[in-house]
Parts: sequence; structure tokens; C-alpha cells
Amino acid sequence: MPSPQHEAIVHYLLNAQAPADPTLAELREGYDQNLLAFTPVEGTTVSTESADGIRVDLVTAPGADPERHVLFVHGGGFVLGSAEAYREFASRISAATKARVAVVDYRRAPEATAPAALDDSLTAYRWLLARGADPARTALAGDSGGGGLALLLAARIAAAGLPAPAAVVAFSPWIDISFRPDMPDERESDDPMLTVAYLRWLAATYLAGAAADDPAHNALFADLTGLPPVLLQTGTRDLTHQDSVVFAKRAEEAGVEVVLDVYPELIHDWHAFGPDLPEGQEALARVGDFLAKRLASG
Repeated sequence: MPSPQHEAIVHYLLNAQAPADPTLAELREGYDQNLLAFTPVEGTTVSTESADGIRVDLVTAPGADPERHVLFVHGGGFVLGSAEAYREFASRISAATKARVAVVDYRRAPEATAPAALDDSLTAYRWLLARGADPARTALAGDSGGGGLALLLAARIAAAGLPAPAAVVAFSPWIDISFRPDMPDERESDDPMLTVAYLRWLAATYLAGAAADDPAHNALFADLTGLPPVLLQTGTRDLTHQDSVVFAKRAEEAGVEVVLDVYPELIHDWHAFGPDLPEGQEALARVGDFLAKRLASG
């Protein structure tokens, strides 16, 4: 059963007063402010770097090994979110994994459409390698739309013949932007975070006419051969829950080691809702254990 803290978040989301017909700027501001309300782990350091013109925030919690890296692709449906807004979540990932987290501030739609976000994430990965990061001590991660991008990035890295990261972690990933027939109807979903109509708008904004089932844009249709071990975390109340289930099956069929963590009754991207949520603490502890077994020791 979800914790009282989780249910308080659900209540807040269900009763939040969103502006009618918000502008893109208002949507972005609201998204970021919700995340900026949380304070990073005490003692965390942040440095902002340029990865060949792409902003990358290096977030390091106390006790993290600066030679271990997690390249993090933030959520927001390719349209919202920012590296700055994700500093608190990144600090908790850093603390849990004992690694420095590099948050990619990729270009967002509609100003930059597909595959800009993926291209920028690949640029950031190349930059990490060029500055000495050991791929055997580097993982990819992302939440929501960023989780789908992280999985797609792993496939892109393999296709490019680059050294593979040691693992991929996807928090509540939104993977399939083509809306399979088995996508739950929004009237049948009680996820307070998402609606099908909202996801369709995000996908259309990002794709700008490109094919939604193109393997260049959709990890569910990509060649998954050779991907590193993958951890997927999803809640059964999450509108994108089936994405993780279907992706896990396809990845396993391609010979990929997959761990699928399913959390009963949890909503989309619960991990991002601050440090006091027990379910978030449990999930990040699982991530720490997963990466401890897969990132090479120094």
C-alpha cells in the first residue's frame, strides 16, 4: 500500500489549480518550480560545464566518487524540464549511487525538435569520455521522457560503435511515443500526473511530423542488441507502465539483461517528489545496489 506521503502527493496533484490554457512559458515555469521546491542533499556541489556547447551540470553529493559517472537525461516530455530544476533529484541519485551525476540540459521542443534531445545527450556522452570518464564506471539514467531517451541513447551508442556504458537506469520511462493500441485510455487511468491527450501533445511537439515509430526516435522499435544491463522502475498507477513491461520483454528477447521493478499503486515519476517519500528512498536504494554490482571498481 502506498505511504501517506505518496497519497498526499496524489491529493495535491488532483487538487492543484492549473492556469487555464497555459502558455509554454507558464508550463515550463510550473514544472521547474515544483522541482526547485526541494533542496539538494546537504553538502552537494554543482558545477556547470559546456559539452561542445551543450550545458551539463555536474552534481556531486558528499561521498560520491568523482570517477564514477551517471549521465542523466531529465524528464519533461522533451518540452519541459531543465538541468537546474533537476539538481535536487540528481543529488539524491549521486548520494545513492556514490557517483557524480552529469545532467544534460538538452535542447527542447518546439525550439529544437527530434532528434535534438538525443543528439545533445550523445554529445554529452562523447564529452564525458573525452574528459576521461571510464565507460565501465559510467551509467546512463533518465526519468519519464528522459528515461526513454536514455534507453534510446544506449542503442545509439551501440550503433555508433562507441564504448558502451556499464548500465542504464530508467525511472518511470515514457518509451513508446507512437501510442500502441494497448496504451490505457485516459478514462481508465487514475494517474494524476498524466493524460493521454497531454502525452500526445508532447509527442507531436517533439516529433514535428517525424514518424513516431522510427527507431531513431523510439526505443521500443530500436535495435536493442548489445545494450548494457537495464533497470526499469515503474508503478502500476503510472499511465506509461506498459511501456516498461513491453520494453523489458523486447530487450530480453534481444539478449539484454533486464531488471523490471514494479511498484504497486505508485504514480508516474514518483522518484522526483523530494527526499521524504519512502517509496523514492526505496527505489533509489535499489538503483544504488544495481549499479554497485555493475560499475567497475576503481
